[in-house]
Amino acid sequence: MELDFGIAQGKPLRTLSLAGIDTKFFERNSALITKLLDERFEGEVSKIGLEKFLDALREGEHWLLLIDLDGNLLPFKKQRIASTELLHASLPCQQLLIVENESCQHQLPNLPGTIAILGAGFDLGWTASPNLNSKRIAYWGDIDTWGLKYLSNARVSLPQLTPLMMTQGVYEAHRHSAVKESIIAGTDIPPTLSDDEKNLYRFLLSTECGRLEQEFLSFEYILQQVRLWGEKL
Repeated sequence: MELDFGIAQGKPLRTLSLAGIDTKFFERNSALITKLLDERFEGEVSKIGLEKFLDALREGEHWLLLIDLDGNLLPFKKQRIASTELLHASLPCQQLLIVENESCQHQLPNLPGTIAILGAGFDLGWTASPNLNSKRIAYWGDIDTWGLKYLSNARVSLPQLTPLMMTQGVYEAHRHSAVKESIIAGTDIPPTLSDDEKNLYRFLLSTECGRLEQEFLSFEYILQQVRLWGEKL
């Protein structure tokens, strides 16, 4: 109960000393802590990550899921790679689809020349790779303040990216699946959002149900929109 949003103030988790815990407490019990905090904060902690929620310095690697939507680009249909390696890797694809959450992996269609990277969340430093400059890139995330913040962060490195299914219209069409966003990404509008995206951000701040998770869009709609983008290759 002593843990709260931003309490680490940029320090490693192991430096937090609350209620007599030792430096190994978070390392040994991070999954349990995440589940308990999810009960208090309506699933927000597992959504954005324990370190991000507590504003703790991340230690170790963050692994992303790569899916070969073409079927002939990678040795495996699915494989994991450390995000730090992506900064220097040259992916054998013409198109890249960046997806905020791994939970959407079964909703993606086959696409020629395309690799999808799932589970990036806030870990977008790898998008600064010069190897991505020549690729067609799309970004698909949740319609909430965090999703729009991540979109803005990705656009800093990838101004050519195309956002998918992150509009006011998509929200309205799926409003019945929207829920309350317990912890917002902040009241300041992320700087690289378009005018329409900024208006959407303001709307999400003002409405009671300001979160529409991407996996709750209709399956048919997701297939249609991803194909509309991907088949323009």
